[in-house]
Amino acid sequence: MNFSSLFDNIWSILMVILFFGGSIFVHELGHFLAAKWRGLHIERFSIGFGPKICSWKRGGVEYRLSWLPLGGYVALPQLADMRGIEGESSIDVQALPHISYTSKVIVAVAGAVFNVIFAFLLATLLYFTGRPSSEMLTSTEIGYVSNTLIDAEGVTHEGPAKKAGIQIGDIVVSIDGNSVEDWIDIHKNIALSSGKDADGNRLIDFEILRDGQTLHLPVQPIISEDYKIRQVGLQAGYTLIIARLYPDSPLAKAGVLPGDKIIELDGSPIRNYWYFLSLLEGKVGHELPLLIDRNGERIETKVTPRSIVVWSDGKEETLAGIAQYQSIPKLLRQTPTEQLSTMISDTLRNISSLVNRHSDIGLSHMSGPAGIIRVIYNAAQYSLLQTIWITMFINISLAFFNLLPIPVLDGGHIAFATFSKLRGKPINPNIVASMQGSFMLLLLTLVIYISFFDISRWVSDTAAQIDYKERSIPPDFSKPSPSELLETSVETAE
Repeated sequence: MNFSSLFDNIWSILMVILFFGGSIFVHELGHFLAAKWRGLHIERFSIGFGPKICSWKRGGVEYRLSWLPLGGYVALPQLADMRGIEGESSIDVQALPHISYTSKVIVAVAGAVFNVIFAFLLATLLYFTGRPSSEMLTSTEIGYVSNTLIDAEGVTHEGPAKKAGIQIGDIVVSIDGNSVEDWIDIHKNIALSSGKDADGNRLIDFEILRDGQTLHLPVQPIISEDYKIRQVGLQAGYTLIIARLYPDSPLAKAGVLPGDKIIELDGSPIRNYWYFLSLLEGKVGHELPLLIDRNGERIETKVTPRSIVVWSDGKEETLAGIAQYQSIPKLLRQTPTEQLSTMISDTLRNISSLVNRHSDIGLSHMSGPAGIIRVIYNAAQYSLLQTIWITMFINISLAFFNLLPIPVLDGGHIAFATFSKLRGKPINPNIVASMQGSFMLLLLTLVIYISFFDISRWVSDTAAQIDYKERSIPPDFSKPSPSELLETSVETAE
């Protein structure tokens, strides 16, 4: 591991501690300050559950860092009996005065309120700095349509979008009636769609704009092989910009330079990297016309693709020599209200898809602590501002999740307090304690279940990255291709 990789890893770990740990801290700080304000007895402030790593006492409150990074808690015996989870109290709980219904609700809801406030502050920061993006993410244009896709059972199908008649250059206007503003919207609406036809087959309605005409095309998605979500085989259209070329590659020999934009290949407009690669297939040794844009100047040249052994298993690919590419960078600037509105809408949409029986989204698609840590870790290696954006989403999701009326969660405390208020007397403490313990067990089981899929996805993606790195990179374009070796041997024999 080189110094740069080591620094990236250390930086990502620090970002996980800062933003994931910080989100938990902010939530618990809300409970803590609200409890202070309302005069509740505070037993303990813990980041994490289970046995303590370290602790200290100040002002009669124990502050601790615990081993299980599944969240945190502020031990408030007057709010709820959580001894089975948070440990025994150092004082006689029965001797503590009862607190009002208003105090219970304020303290319980304060954690979620602080998460929203934290998200708003981060959104304000992004409003002034702007959020880095690119044409690849903001596009609604179709740049590539897959001929085939492999489903979750390993069966190869004709690409659903291609089968439905979607074409390169089409502009996506809406999906199932939901308007889309960028490629992220398109991806989310495909994955979260739940439509079905009269025969029970999965169905998505695409509204597209083609040559000034609006068309509605029904697409029957498959469940993807990797993430087990709906997929139709589309990629965004964007300007293909060369960032780096391999030495002695066909494009380098054709006079292409980093920063050049690929406009056309063999007469076909290029708006996607994978479409560019698809045009090379079957053209090994053929001289293909290439049009590039260099600082606004159109330059015509020719490129001769090569077949190179690039995988550790000896698999050949037809290449032109693009080592790294990019699209036009953009800077998104939205007001804090716009940013939070988008995140709240997405969160509600995710919850709706989870409970919709026609949806293909299930508990296995949720992210637990492992999944959240992974997302922050990966984002931190690319952009601090993107990491902040993800942290905002985590805080909004955390606020919504904790307000669900489930025992153990903040919403459960509010539900118990409300039920007691309506019936005019408190619920039997033994019943509350029993329900809290049972639901805590269920919650831990759910976290373990979700974490299994989080870790599986992490391992799968890591294996794919390792496989990619096992390519003989850079490909040795100075050596003749297999087809050229064959031609040479035949000529020699003659």
